[in-house]
Amino acid sequence: MPGSARGGQGVCGAMCPTLLAVCTLPPWPVRDGYSLRVANLVRELAAGWAITLACPGDPPPGTARHVPVALHGAGLTYPWRFDPAPLRAALLAAGPHNRGLVWPGAEAAWPGTTPAVMDMIDCNPLELWRTLASPGDWRTRARAARELPASLRWARRAVRDFAATACVGADDARWMARISGRPVPVIANGVDLPAPGVRDTAPTAAFIGSLDYAPNMDAVAFLGGQVWPGIRAAVPGARLLIAGRRPGPAILALQGQAGIEVLPDVPDMAAVVSRAWIGIAPMRTGVGLKNKVLETWAAARPCVLTPLATNGLDLPPGHGGMVATTAAGLAAAASALLLDGPACAHLGQTARDWVAGRYTWAAAAAALDGLLRR
Repeated sequence: MPGSARGGQGVCGAMCPTLLAVCTLPPWPVRDGYSLRVANLVRELAAGWAITLACPGDPPPGTARHVPVALHGAGLTYPWRFDPAPLRAALLAAGPHNRGLVWPGAEAAWPGTTPAVMDMIDCNPLELWRTLASPGDWRTRARAARELPASLRWARRAVRDFAATACVGADDARWMARISGRPVPVIANGVDLPAPGVRDTAPTAAFIGSLDYAPNMDAVAFLGGQVWPGIRAAVPGARLLIAGRRPGPAILALQGQAGIEVLPDVPDMAAVVSRAWIGIAPMRTGVGLKNKVLETWAAARPCVLTPLATNGLDLPPGHGGMVATTAAGLAAAASALLLDGPACAHLGQTARDWVAGRYTWAAAAAALDGLLRR
């Protein structure tokens, strides 16, 4: 039988039920929102399950047995974009398990012989619909229009074929429920609380995220071109940190303009957030829960954001005024915070206290564990 035991990693005893989990992107080390969710849920679920994980790359801590899989191509979280045969063969060879847990992309390969939960994370049809309605280039919108019918078929199939399906955000869950006619619960992400950091002397805002991800690229273009000029006009000495993986030429070109600093591929995003007075998430497209917002709050920094970026999140007390739709509204909210350091610090601590009690990986895993056991 293929696969290898991860000596000392699995924490569940011999009497624990077995869980066959599968994902289509390398879950370790954490590189993006997909691997963040997989790695943390595996870690937490390992206390009650003996986990076999079929995945490319290395498995995260908590995996009792790893079944390696080689997948090729782009768009591996979209089940209609790649050949699932290697993944299906690996799952069949893994043998029988008590339950299954499937992450996006792998629904195309699930054999259906074991009761399983689909952790959808994001709603692909909603993502494509928002892309179609976005101000992006026509080629991107045309591709979204071509793929929308396939995404609708796969979403409906996922909810109907699995014992339960969950999403991270309320918008995603509502769309999945409408598409399938069945209830879809929301299981939000958790966040780890970093050690308190010292913010920069100059009023500083931060945008963090994968900078090769289309919704983040659009948000940075909107921020740099329309929102930031209004902030600099109100707070002339303000600085903006843009940090994340693989920024393209358009983002790199912002370096040095009007107090903007681009930080590519930083090893510790929490260190970037700790320098800032505020986070900013001017999202205009995309789906799912915005981890950048949770990470900003966890670092005791308030976050200025659009309504789309609140998906799956309850705002901390006193943070309603930080949500705006227009560039002028976002700039006004950010400027007010950057001009009032004490208020900024107080709201940041409120945010940290808020997420500490509501957005933990233990709570997310407990909700998922409940679905698996039912």
